Amino acid sequence: MEIRLYPRPAPALAAHQAAGDRLQIWIGVFGVAGAPPVQWFLSGTPITPATIAALHSVRPPEHVPSASPRAFTGLYEFTGLQPETSYTIMAQSEGQQASIAVRTLPNQLPPDSNKPFHVLLVSCYYQPEDRNELVSAVIGQLNGALKPNLTLLLGDQVYLDLPTLTDYEDDTTWLAEWFERSYVRNWQGPGGLRAILSSAPCISIPDDHEYWNNAPHSSLVVGNTQSAEGRQRWRTAADMLYRGFQLPLPLQLGDPFILDIPPLSFFLADSRSQRTESRSQSMTPQARHRLQAWCNRVAEEGLFGVFATGQSLYDEPVGNVKGSVVDYSLSNYGDYPEIIRLLMSIPDRGQPILCLTGDVHWGRVAKCVDIKTGRDAFYEVISSPSALVSSVGFDELKKVGDFFGGLFGKSDPWPRHPNSDTPPDFLAQQVLNKQYRSQELYGQPGDQAVLLSFSRAGYGVDVRVTYYPIHEDAQLRRPITVGPLHLRPL
Repeated sequence: MEIRLYPRPAPALAAHQAAGDRLQIWIGVFGVAGAPPVQWFLSGTPITPATIAALHSVRPPEHVPSASPRAFTGLYEFTGLQPETSYTIMAQSEGQQASIAVRTLPNQLPPDSNKPFHVLLVSCYYQPEDRNELVSAVIGQLNGALKPNLTLLLGDQVYLDLPTLTDYEDDTTWLAEWFERSYVRNWQGPGGLRAILSSAPCISIPDDHEYWNNAPHSSLVVGNTQSAEGRQRWRTAADMLYRGFQLPLPLQLGDPFILDIPPLSFFLADSRSQRTESRSQSMTPQARHRLQAWCNRVAEEGLFGVFATGQSLYDEPVGNVKGSVVDYSLSNYGDYPEIIRLLMSIPDRGQPILCLTGDVHWGRVAKCVDIKTGRDAFYEVISSPSALVSSVGFDELKKVGDFFGGLFGKSDPWPRHPNSDTPPDFLAQQVLNKQYRSQELYGQPGDQAVLLSFSRAGYGVDVRVTYYPIHEDAQLRRPITVGPLHLRPL
């Protein structure tokens, strides 16, 4: 038996809910056939936390062929804590124990501009390509003053549809067991996302590889998705694993995660798990209603909104051929005009908005200027990938090309990675016409993580964006800082 503990913030279930007086702890117990009893300790004192989800098998009994050792997970909430305070939480069970040192969130952005609030962004992690555990090494670079206060996992924390040539059985029970192995590799370790998950309270949102490439639509390289019944069996298995390992409970699939650290307010959107095959929606009606209420509150209270999703809002609609082979963009879905109008109602009422995403396998910082006012209205930061997924055949061709390029002094430190795309001239031109002109501020190739450092600046907030390249060469691991981006009342 092995135990892992990872901290999470509690989602705000009501407006103005304080962030720093409570903390959730995800527990994973691996290699057991039944849920063992667990005793909890808070800084050495026995305690009974609130049960958000009792320790349970991530695969329910009907999908476990026998009483075999497997993964059990649960979620427990500790309340009455002090903000910005370090605690040690320990779980003990049947002679085994695990502990984690964690610091609670602040209830507001620190007033001292020399003490930033750090948010780590990570996405697109393919564990087989992180053989030297270089993603974990990023946390070593962030010890001390740069240690993250909060971590956002922006999608593709697992790749359930890889390796490409896997012969997936078209059976929910088989799929659930296979998917569990992927999650266990990333959550239990050694390596995987273990250092990322334990470094700070962490929030996850899903993208397509939490299911399969281009979910919910069929994929040419995943035979199980060629029929509606096969897609449903795969989705059922993927949903149960996502709930056990990533879903921010007590939220349900499709619900947004809202967190206030005034004057910042975070809205993390699940724009993947409830997508419709008709492309009528990427977010549920309830989630869009929550988004409308959040946009109104952010504007009315003079907050600075931070909106996160698994795909870029800049992406223009793709055609049916590209969409069916690669992935449809958010702008291909029927609710995109409503979502983009709601978000841009915030700068229209006087506050710029910051958007965060992953997905595209390169990093970029971009902004939009409102041509009516000449003011910065929209910023976007992309952090992708942390460990680039393998592409059969394509990777080999890229490496061969780099080898010959190196003979002439043109070796590419990122031979498998694409360069960043230039954003379209205008944000969502098909919806907003030409009101918001785009400008690329920086592009970053290669494996990466991003640290956002938020600090007070008069009546506004400055955001320093630091890219941490993930590479075997120490010279290439030097961080690159962009900005600061200026969030100011317009």
